[in-house]
Amino acid sequence: MRDARTAIPLGPEGRSISRETPIKSLGRAPALAQSQSLSLSLALALALIVSASAARPAGAAESRLIDQFERPLDARELDGHWLLVYFGYASCSEICPAALTTMTAVLARLGPLAESIDPLFVTLDPAHDSPAVMRAFIANFHPRIRALTGSAQAVTEAARTFEVPWKSSSAAPVSDHGTLFYLVAPDGRVVQALHPQQPVDELAASITKHLSAARKQ
Repeated sequence: MRDARTAIPLGPEGRSISRETPIKSLGRAPALAQSQSLSLSLALALALIVSASAARPAGAAESRLIDQFERPLDARELDGHWLLVYFGYASCSEICPAALTTMTAVLARLGPLAESIDPLFVTLDPAHDSPAVMRAFIANFHPRIRALTGSAQAVTEAARTFEVPWKSSSAAPVSDHGTLFYLVAPDGRVVQALHPQQPVDELAASITKHLSAARKQ
């Protein structure tokens, strides 16, 4: 993996992100977040990749995400909740631990307000990140973070839902990946894409602003 300060490609346009890159130039996902117009109905978009329906056909388990305790993720659990989502993988040596350490600090800084948020960590390396591996890895961070894995199909669909870019190579299952936090409102909109290298106070302030504004509506 590259150093956490290194820019990461965000798609075929060749754009990249770094701490110095303004949100408006980050590529498709941040642009959508900036306009606050991305319609990601949790009951619909995430239901495509989790076990939201007991009537799923045979073989549907392959399209499910499961958490570190081997519990299938049910979209009904998330519907109406705020989400803070990050994609990475357990064997990542620098970027992912740093990002999840930041997520942990942000949740602590938010205090009681953090109870309104479901934090999710989704692996991009399901071949190696079994529930047991994810359980051991995520135990180093905030106890409320739910670590998700599953089949390659489930993970790919989840990453596509959030337009998360990543690359693999013969030497590594994941050699580069997008490094943003996605703040998702209860109505399913990605209201902001946040960079983990921002100061914890700034991240907490941005999240607080969105949650407070929603409560006034």
